Amino acid sequence: MIKKNRITVVLMVFISFSAVSQVETSAVSKKELRKNTPAYIGVTMGLGRSIFRDFATSPLFYRGISKYVSLSYSKTNLKRESEIGLSYSFGEHSNTFNNHSKTSIVKSVSLFYSRLYQLNALSSQKLNVKIGGLLNATGNLRTNEALLNNGLGFEIIPTLFGSIKIEKDISRKEEKSKKFLFIKYKLKKRTRSLAFRLNLGLINSSYRNGYVYAGQSDLLNKPRLFDDYQFNVFSGYRMNSALDYTISLKNKNALQFSYIWDAYKTGGDLDKFEMANHTFKLTLLFNTNNK
Repeated sequence: MIKKNRITVVLMVFISFSAVSQVETSAVSKKELRKNTPAYIGVTMGLGRSIFRDFATSPLFYRGISKYVSLSYSKTNLKRESEIGLSYSFGEHSNTFNNHSKTSIVKSVSLFYSRLYQLNALSSQKLNVKIGGLLNATGNLRTNEALLNNGLGFEIIPTLFGSIKIEKDISRKEEKSKKFLFIKYKLKKRTRSLAFRLNLGLINSSYRNGYVYAGQSDLLNKPRLFDDYQFNVFSGYRMNSALDYTISLKNKNALQFSYIWDAYKTGGDLDKFEMANHTFKLTLLFNTNNK
């Protein structure tokens, strides 16, 4: 019954998204909308700190610094926006317990697709509010020699999010003259925006095994990567958010500074996996229809 109720809620949310889309596209033709929508290729570099623990192998927390890179393609205007991309993060995570240190090497790959539409009822000249969804599939690969036969951990975390984004235009409309001590300088016109986005997991799922109860393929000399793996839907939870500060350049490209927070937990009784990430990113946005 619980699963049926969740499915009903998800369907109602996406029906409302489609209704917003239909209202928005009725005023402007699809061809004209596509033509006037800026498109960007985003190249991202970042640095973050993350923490995880896997109850299937150990209740201890592992903490570390991760490097982050991603490539994306996005189209955005006041009425709608979409983005598709691929990200990769990697780093060493360590745990010190009873004067013994252990290291786990973590590599994560995420494939994501997002779509948002303006919510006219809450939008104004000062704030632009959009709602929509995000589909994200994250795969983690961990190696830890201290765990011996369970030293290799691998899972896939697919999640369908409901999303809301609030964006404020903080552009400098007029050129201003300033003075610092005896130094005079000018602040030129600049297009800038500040945005906050919140994603809440609607359909949380995971694909993994228990590791402690690892499959028997290695003992049979027929190793299989997904031996004894199970796919669980409507299990666990996930939430993430993004704070973006975007500055447009003279050549219509842009720079974006972001802080990303992402946390998730799989379902299960004794084999839960938990992870949280804090990432600071710099994105170079290249305008592909620059005119």
